[in-house]
Parts: sequence; structure tokens; C-alpha cells
Amino acid sequence: MEPVTLALTGDIYPTRPLNLLSQSVKQAISVLRDADIAIGNFEISLSDKGAPLEKLLAIRARPELEADLPEFCLDVVTVANNHSVDYGWEALSDSIGRLEKAGIRVVGAGPKLEDAMRPQIVEARGRRVGIIAFSCLLPAGQAASATRPGISPIHVQTAYEIDPGYQMEEPGDLSVVKVRTWARESDLAVAEAAVSALKSQCDVVVVSIHWGFGSGESLADYQLPLARKLIEAGADIIHGHHPHSIHAIGFYERKPILFSPNVFVGQQVFLDASDQVKAMWAEMSVDGYVARLTLAGNGDIGVEIVPTTLNADRLPVLATGEVFKRISERLTRLSVGQGAVVTEGRGVLCVRPV
Repeated sequence: MEPVTLALTGDIYPTRPLNLLSQSVKQAISVLRDADIAIGNFEISLSDKGAPLEKLLAIRARPELEADLPEFCLDVVTVANNHSVDYGWEALSDSIGRLEKAGIRVVGAGPKLEDAMRPQIVEARGRRVGIIAFSCLLPAGQAASATRPGISPIHVQTAYEIDPGYQMEEPGDLSVVKVRTWARESDLAVAEAAVSALKSQCDVVVVSIHWGFGSGESLADYQLPLARKLIEAGADIIHGHHPHSIHAIGFYERKPILFSPNVFVGQQVFLDASDQVKAMWAEMSVDGYVARLTLAGNGDIGVEIVPTTLNADRLPVLATGEVFKRISERLTRLSVGQGAVVTEGRGVLCVRPV
């Protein structure tokens, strides 16, 4: 049986026409084009419908950009994230229609919860690959339910633990507080059942999930336990995204967990925003990667990382020289604690379980 290749990207925010792509950008996008199946997180609506939600940042792009979507060589995208819903369900529904018109399959949102959780199954080289999506970042009222449209949710519960001894001697010091988070049990049970059902129909299951912190390099309490539960339910690959920097790659039962490849297209920073948001954008890393996964006939999954960085137009180019080294060192340092070994190859990083 021939191996199947998947290309997984992080966040995608296109806001400008792609009239003439440079050769360097085409080289980065070719990693997606050359894969059997390319999957990304599409995190902006292409619509002039709806009205902005009351939130820190509401962004969208002109609907005419649908004409440029084929340039990205994407086969499947998730819209289960905290920005696809910025202008409400009307805009997201319009955007989904435009993505589908461009030949891109969509997961992660729908008129009801069962629609939002409906997976896509893609056949490649005689293998069936299932893709299902969830978001742990849920703007108020935008999680789909049996009676409400929206994105596919896994709500996260939060508790604050106080160190009483430290608090008595250092009152007011934020170090006395530890934040504990975990996936809501009822949502997790629904997600596990959906993943298990999908696995019964497919050779390989990809769970795409929007999670974690938007900056820094720490993982939230809930992330690793959630990933393990989804793998136990039948997931073969965890495709995480949302953090605006590269996070660790780990393994559980020899199944890869990509905590965050960072941004693949980051043109949201060209939109109008408050000074607070612009300061936040300025701190986001331009470094990222495309994960190239090879599905062998015996069930093994090979993981190669193609490091990328954003050019002046916030489009991806292949990382070389010092940038490549910087990405390699960061990914190596963060991943060792998650049971992964990173080694350098020619223009790529190879990742394997310890």
C-alpha cells in the first residue's frame, strides 16, 4: 500500500489579494500542493454580512478574496476557532459557502451542533482519512447547540487555587494563584463518541483543535489530558492551533500531537485595531511550520517539519539560515518534555517519539 502524505498548517488569515505570488511564497505553498491532503485552520470570515460581536477584536476580509483561495492549495479547513465567528453566524455561513465554492471542504461549524461536528472523509491512495474539528476558545453565544448555529465546542472549566501559606505572607502577589483548567466532561464525552464513530469509518483520523494560550510557550492544564483522551477514542493525529508561536510536538501511544505550528498566513495585522491589539500583534512570532506527515501502510506515522517564516506581506516563505536554526532550537527544547526527539535534515526537521 502506498504511503499517504498530509500537510498540516496553522492559522490562516488572508486579507489582501494574491495577484502575484513571489517564487519564495510559491515554494512554501508547494508543501501543501505536493501533499495528498492539505489541512489548515481558516481563521477569518470572507463576508460583508453580519455585524461585529462585542469582543476584544472582530476581524473579517472582503468576500472577493474567495477568488484567491485556490492559491493556498488547501483541501480541508476547520473554522472552529475564535475569529471565524467575529461577525456572527450570517457572516460565517456566507464564508463557508465561499470556501466550498472554491473546492475546499469545511469542518467545525454548522446550523446545529450535529452539523458543526460533522466530519469530512477524504480518500487518497486507497486510504480513508477522516477530519473532525473542535474549538476550546468559544466567544459568548458562538458554540453550536441543538438549537443554535455556531462552532463545534469543547468548553473548558476553570478553577483558581490559592496557596494559603504564601498568601498570608505575600498578600496580593499573583504567584499565590494557580489556574487549573479541564475539558467539560459532557462535551468531552460527545467529542470522544464522535471521534470513535469516525474511526470506525476511516483508516486515519485527524482531530483539528483550537486551544491553548495565544502567546508564550506554556501549555494549559487541559491540553495534554484532552489530547490523550481523544487519541484513546480513536484519533491518530492531533492538529492543534491558536497560539501565535511555535509550541511543542509530542507523542502519546506513538500518535503525534502538534500543539501549535503558529500562523501560516498572518495578514490580520494589516486591519484596523486598537492600540492594545496592535501591541499584541507586534509580539506575535513570525516563525511557524508546515507539518508533513507520512501515513505508512503498517499504521506508522512519520513526522517531518518544514520551517517557515512570514515575509513583509505576512505570507509564508521557507525558513533558512539563522531562522531555520532558531525554529529548530525552539522546537527541540519544547518537545523533549513531550516525549519527542527532533533532528535536522536537509531543509526539514524530523520528529520521532523517544
